Amino acid sequence: MDDAGPPLTSSLAARLRSCKRDVIERWTRRVLDDPRAAAKWHGGPLLADEVPRLFDDLIEALAASRRAELRASEDGEPASAHERIEDQARLHAAQVRCVAATLRELSHLRAALIEVCAAQGISLGVREAQVLHAVVDASMWTSAREIETATRAALEDSAARLRLATEAGGVGVWDYDTVTGALRWDDRCRQVSGVGPEQDVDYELFVSAIHPDDRARVQEAVLRSQDPASGGEYNIEYRLVGLCDGIERWVCVQGRAYFDAAGRSVRMIGTVLDISDRKRAEAARREELAFRDRFLGALGHYLRTPLTSVTLAASVLMHHGNLTPGQAKSVERIAASARRMARTIEDLLDLTRSRFGGSIPIAPSPGNLHLICKGAIDELRAMHEGVPIRLDLHGSGAGQWDPERVAQMVTNLVQNAVDYAAPGSAVRVAIRPRGEDVLIEVHNDGPAIAPELLATLFDPFHQAPVGGRASMGRGLGLGLFIAHQIARAHGGGIEVESEAERGTTFTARLPRGAAVARC
Repeated sequence: MDDAGPPLTSSLAARLRSCKRDVIERWTRRVLDDPRAAAKWHGGPLLADEVPRLFDDLIEALAASRRAELRASEDGEPASAHERIEDQARLHAAQVRCVAATLRELSHLRAALIEVCAAQGISLGVREAQVLHAVVDASMWTSAREIETATRAALEDSAARLRLATEAGGVGVWDYDTVTGALRWDDRCRQVSGVGPEQDVDYELFVSAIHPDDRARVQEAVLRSQDPASGGEYNIEYRLVGLCDGIERWVCVQGRAYFDAAGRSVRMIGTVLDISDRKRAEAARREELAFRDRFLGALGHYLRTPLTSVTLAASVLMHHGNLTPGQAKSVERIAASARRMARTIEDLLDLTRSRFGGSIPIAPSPGNLHLICKGAIDELRAMHEGVPIRLDLHGSGAGQWDPERVAQMVTNLVQNAVDYAAPGSAVRVAIRPRGEDVLIEVHNDGPAIAPELLATLFDPFHQAPVGGRASMGRGLGLGLFIAHQIARAHGGGIEVESEAERGTTFTARLPRGAAVARC
């Protein structure tokens, strides 16, 4: 370019304006062909709307500069043009948050403009070239400054929100440089670890604060997280012993390791949460359950002896007592009550066995499931003459079962169906094969079980009111729990479906083989 270029006459201005389309097309191609530009992720150039206006402002700045030079006037007109350019850059920066992409697209605009001028034979003087570069540089500088300011404000706002969230949730944040060994704890981390605010912290100090019984496990978890194959995950619960206050605290720590290109761990970042209250509540709950189970087991064994005497006495009176009809009826009531109480005691003992032994013990042997279920249902029919109990048998009932336990499971399921059946309706039991399993389906019509109760239906001491009424059966809420435990002990399980229109169906699945689940 010449030091003293030709005057920017109206014809030259017209030539520059006539090249606008060519400049925009060249700029668009350059941006789209640039592998480091963001256009391919955004569906086109980020400055597609701004560049045409910037081109017009550039032409106006060149014209204003030439007019000012010819009139030897102040730089009022060029300054005004520059202000418009900066205003446009601020407007764009308010909508875009990528400094690098913005600067690359503006540099492509500069190059496209120079290419078109060279191709069209448009020669610009030194002053015009300076104006061109100044306009593009001003747009770059303003965009970068505005985006940086907005980004810094957004980061500060995000940090403030995170700080408020962590403080409200009692969450501590830590940062460990695995290369230098530097460890940074916020105030909450220091509180949980029982470390003073002025005390220096490092990895060795952190390890010394871990409960001796948990130390090896935590260090192993840290080492495992340093392996890229682990994904860098670091999630663990352990105890800390305050270095200054000596208080033992349970913490839940979650973090992630970050790796360089060579796969070396360079940093770990994570959070720590004091879960001491939760752990104490869990321990208290476990102790409460253990005490209750021990008590129930002792009570069951204690009641067995006198109940056996009552049962034997009632049996003797029934067979050798020469009783009147009224006396015989009373003795039969005593015997029935004793049998009912004996079943309740057995339920309590089964609960204790399942709690402490892991599962109800069973003794599988070859048998016919059809005959086992038929015997249990015949007894129930005699007990509930007013409720029809229908039994449908399909396929073969051959397999390995504990006959007494299976009969107990069927009795509990059918008894539950009788308790909740709609008045005047029948309880239907169907036994059918499915692959290597046998299904026992127990169905009753009546109100549906509420969905929120299904998750706890097989918990001990659970009685789910259905349709506003509770079970009229034995009343401890152990029947379904024990039935489920018996099915699991056989390697199967029980599922339930309940809808108002279709009624409720419990389906017990028992494998035919002798495989026994160790639950």
